[in-house]
Amino acid sequence: MKKIIRKNINLPYSLHDSSIIHFEAKEDKLTFQFKSGIFKAVEPYSEVKGNVIFENVDWDFSYIYLLSYKDVLCGNCGNFSGEKISLLDFINKHKASSLKFDIIDETYGYNKSKFNGFISFSDTRMYECFIEIYHLGDMHYYLDE
Repeated sequence: MKKIIRKNINLPYSLHDSSIIHFEAKEDKLTFQFKSGIFKAVEPYSEVKGNVIFENVDWDFSYIYLLSYKDVLCGNCGNFSGEKISLLDFINKHKASSLKFDIIDETYGYNKSKFNGFISFSDTRMYECFIEIYHLGDMHYYLDE
């Protein structure tokens, strides 16, 4: 029997605990703008100001899922209703909105990046949120250091 190993991904930066305050879609690029930065995942650990850009995004296969909870606090076990929206439609609809997406978890796979967390809007609505980005290009970290 032949053994194949898929090694764990060791990224130089983590988006866990980062807060996205603006999404920008321009042609086939998606930019995340952060409230205060992203986190260096190797020593010395620190927060670094910067943006993340995904290249060659396929908007036809990129989505955002919003879950609204019924009779329980957002994110707890219980009943919820939800909506799946094209990521590009969501970005275009909320260009001028004040929002904050707090990333709790990030997952990377073949041509896909996924982010889970909580998104809130200026009118105090909060949702559990999942973002799927299908991209044939790379993910770039642009740092202000």
